Amino acid sequence: MTSTLAEVEAAIMDALRAAREPVAESVLYERVRSRGVSVAPGAFMDVAERLATEGHVHVAFEHELPATPPPPFEARFYRVIE
Repeated sequence: MTSTLAEVEAAIMDALRAAREPVAESVLYERVRSRGVSVAPGAFMDVAERLATEGHVHVAFEHELPATPPPPFEARFYRVIE
């Protein structure tokens, strides 16, 4: 069963707060899934983008990573804004 958008949002925010540092997009996705949230990568990225647009999280792009994130993820790092 797929989780609701509110559950995905809450899991993203909880994972970022627990990390206390910027988290790579693909790593954040795995942390959200490890919390029992069932969400497709595209839906996850939509929720994360909305959180950024609304000013809840900050997104930074890292173009010189030593490794390439797995598709469909990009070199984006998220951190919570509080």
